Amino acid sequence: MVKKITDYMIKKNIIEEEMFEVYQYGFELMISSALSMISIMVIACLMDSFFIGLLYFFISIPLKVTAGGYHASTYARCFIISNLEYIVLSLTAKMLSAFLLPYYIWIILLFISISYILPNCPVRNPNHPVAEDVLQRNRRLAFILLGIDTLIITVLYLLLQESYLLNFSVLSIAFIAIFILPAKIRK
Repeated sequence: MVKKITDYMIKKNIIEEEMFEVYQYGFELMISSALSMISIMVIACLMDSFFIGLLYFFISIPLKVTAGGYHASTYARCFIISNLEYIVLSLTAKMLSAFLLPYYIWIILLFISISYILPNCPVRNPNHPVAEDVLQRNRRLAFILLGIDTLIITVLYLLLQESYLLNFSVLSIAFIAIFILPAKIRK
């Protein structure tokens, strides 16, 4: 399907033939990302709520894009891992929230996760070389995003003391730290 779309665009002189592989890769990435997002939102609606699914994307996508982490070798594996990640994250958040852990335990987990992410980001992907200036920009953006997330989560914990949404948010960041680990080990 992606090849047909790209071929069509070349025939209509929308793109140049030399750019075939670039556009094909871009379309593959766009379609696989859209399918993953749709399936995760369906899972979110079945397990939690539409809002929790949006919260997951609001926290995870910007951090994953800037901090990096594990990359699956195929789109199918990426789809499966992404969906499993959301399911495990959701179940873990529900299970740990049921224990009614004090809010300061969640804040400690948040700071442990951040303490691992910050010195280890962005993760370089050998299959996707990126210029040094882009890596530095991504590092700054990851710092800013983590700073904003940490500030909001910490203030809300101090105000609310207990919240499944905040626990889910902290675990989303912890999972990013976990997915940075195999990428760093592979180096």
